[in-house]
This record gives sequence, C-alpha cells and structure tokens, in this order.
Amino acid sequence: MSQQDENFKTLWAEYSKLVLKELDRLNGNYESLRENLDEKFKDINDKLSDVKNTEKSVQDIKLWQEKVTEIWSPSQMKEAKDEIYKQKGRWTATVAILAFIQLLIGIIISLKIYLFK
Repeated sequence: MSQQDENFKTLWAEYSKLVLKELDRLNGNYESLRENLDEKFKDINDKLSDVKNTEKSVQDIKLWQEKVTEIWSPSQMKEAKDEIYKQKGRWTATVAILAFIQLLIGIIISLKIYLFK
C-alpha cells in the first residue's frame, strides 16, 4: 500500500467519525425536540380537556337557568314575595286585634267585678 492510500484511509476514518458524531448530535436534538413536543401536546390536551369541562359546565348552567326561568320567573318571585309580606301583615293585624279584644274583655271583667261587688 502506498502512502496515499494510507492517508486516504486515515482521512476517511476521521470523516466517518465526524459524520457519526454529527449524527449522534442530531439524534440527541431530535430526541430532545420530540420530548418537548410530547410535553407540549400533553399540556395542550390537558388545557383542551379543561376548556371542554368548562364548556359543559356552562351549558349545564344555561339549561338549569332556562328551566328555572320557565318555572319561576322574576316577576313570579316578586309576586310571591309581596304575597308573603301581605300575609305577614294580616297575621300581625289579627294578633293585634286579638290582643286588644283580650285586653278589653279583661277590663270589662275587672270592671264588672269591681262595680258589682
């Protein structure tokens, strides 16, 4: 073998080592990039799941609100509240009248006892 062949083989071996080293570096970059992308996709999927859950919750609340509105509208609520307060006022008046009648009967009985003794 000649000196030129030896130099060629040495250069070829060095070049092969450089190519393998570069391929290893690129493979490391590829693996790192793939891991980063996997992590980002997982984060995106988690956030998408959260958004879907929130959307479902909003839809459930809308349905509930529609049902409540159909059954118990704000005007009906106001009417019911007013009726409750009106009834409460009537009970107060009734109790006051009964207390007055009892007081009046007590006074009449006391006067009867005092006068007809």
